[in-house]
Amino acid sequence: MKGNSGHFSGTSGDIISIGHMLQVTPPNKLGNEWKDTTNPKAKENGSNRTSYTNTNNGMKIEFDKGVKGANGFKGKDHYHIKNPSSTGKSDYYLDINGNSCPKNSTKSHIVIKKGWYKWN
Repeated sequence: MKGNSGHFSGTSGDIISIGHMLQVTPPNKLGNEWKDTTNPKAKENGSNRTSYTNTNNGMKIEFDKGVKGANGFKGKDHYHIKNPSSTGKSDYYLDINGNSCPKNSTKSHIVIKKGWYKWN
């Protein structure tokens, strides 16, 4: 739930903590509270996106696996945090600090800093 500050409160940690945690956490290290909720048809069609829902607070994130050789964000492993208060494309995601941002915006992409963890 969003409070007056524009950030989420009443959750296990707040949105800022989640955003910064995603910067250094590959999907195989997210933890048991993040359940894979990817549409099975997307997986069957070879999508590089995996969706997760936090079982403690209902937050939803998407992980996009970077495509080797692709330019821009398509070539980088990154997350998106879905804005549960979204009213459309202009505030579809949250940035790393919990502020709403448009779909396809630079701020909506939270790139994983490789090398932080040992990748499997």
